[in-house]
Amino acid sequence: MTTPALRLPLPLLLAMLTAIGPLSIDMYLPAMAAMAGSLSSDIHHVELSVSTFLLGFALGQITGGPLSDRVGRRPVIFLGLILFGIASIALTYVSSLDGLLLLRGLQAIGGGLAVVNSTAIVRDNFDGTDIAKVLSMVAMIMMAAPLAAPLLGSLVLSFSGWRSIFGILSAYAAILIAILVWQLPESHPPHRRVKRSPWAGYATVIRHRVARRYILMLASAYSGMFVFITASPYLYLEHFGQSEQIFPWLFGANVVVIMLMNRLNIFWLRFWSPQRLLAAGIVLQFVSALALLLLALSPHFELPWVLPLLMIYVGSLGLITANTMGTVMQYFRDVAGSATALMGVIQFSGGALAGLLWGKLHDHTPVPMMEVSLLTASIALIFLLLARKASHSATGQNSPHASATD
Repeated sequence: MTTPALRLPLPLLLAMLTAIGPLSIDMYLPAMAAMAGSLSSDIHHVELSVSTFLLGFALGQITGGPLSDRVGRRPVIFLGLILFGIASIALTYVSSLDGLLLLRGLQAIGGGLAVVNSTAIVRDNFDGTDIAKVLSMVAMIMMAAPLAAPLLGSLVLSFSGWRSIFGILSAYAAILIAILVWQLPESHPPHRRVKRSPWAGYATVIRHRVARRYILMLASAYSGMFVFITASPYLYLEHFGQSEQIFPWLFGANVVVIMLMNRLNIFWLRFWSPQRLLAAGIVLQFVSALALLLLALSPHFELPWVLPLLMIYVGSLGLITANTMGTVMQYFRDVAGSATALMGVIQFSGGALAGLLWGKLHDHTPVPMMEVSLLTASIALIFLLLARKASHSATGQNSPHASATD
């Protein structure tokens, strides 16, 4: 491939690719009520399309990760973006709830196939603490997507119908294909590609005790964010009675904190290890979740108190995500795609299950949302302690050798 005269920074390219996920979820959140009316359903059933998307995204990642280890990153990225674009176009014509759920699943599979390569590409190009730094840069840039997506969704909703939101997503996929064909080189050369069974890469990752526990910790912490995403339309629009125009600003406040924490993380990595910073993030998430549940059980559950605590709860992922991924990915170079896929599929599956659990417990009060949020934060804290114990008891943790594996 000819090198372009103007080369965009790699973190920017990967942020644009990774933004497929939050754009696909956050842009249509303000349109939930309008979609429910148009599809002769209710907002609670339309919210299930978030969990459907998460499950489809997980399926796309678990397929795309090992596939990219075998054939390279670029072919899998473009296959995923094409599927995502076609499904997005089809969603502009959907006329039933069942059709919405089916097409959202297909759209998510395409998105998962493409996005799973972002972290793998970082691992292909960087080592050690640099992995966490670059991933924080990617996350900081990419957070512009969930910040702008609800605002853009509300804007589209005010000038056009909710179907136009999916039209915009299809156009974004087309633009992304055009940019990446020109700008993104192949980072996984043939001599490093895995020739064995795709599942062998997963076995390598799963057998690593420390990495396995950090992956489960990250999935638990991430599940709390998906509970927030799934339940936020109810919390802000129904419980607090805020308008569809105000909703994006309330939602975006959490995104701003994640961006800030990622920026601080890049600076703090000069002084502290990724493991210490991610531990601080887990503790911060647990404490804020506990405070939110206590507040929900009290007569003082009011927006001025809830919003800052939610900002801390969600914003803690700015310390957790990049540092955990950097810690895990340093163990796996040749199977970076499989490692990324396993992290992604467990994260999104856990998020989908947490969202479904909230839906099952939902009693038109904020208590179930906060209960599930505290549950996921507690599980994350447990896996953090287990990972640290395994790390201290194993020897040779700078490489994925036998002492670190089962």
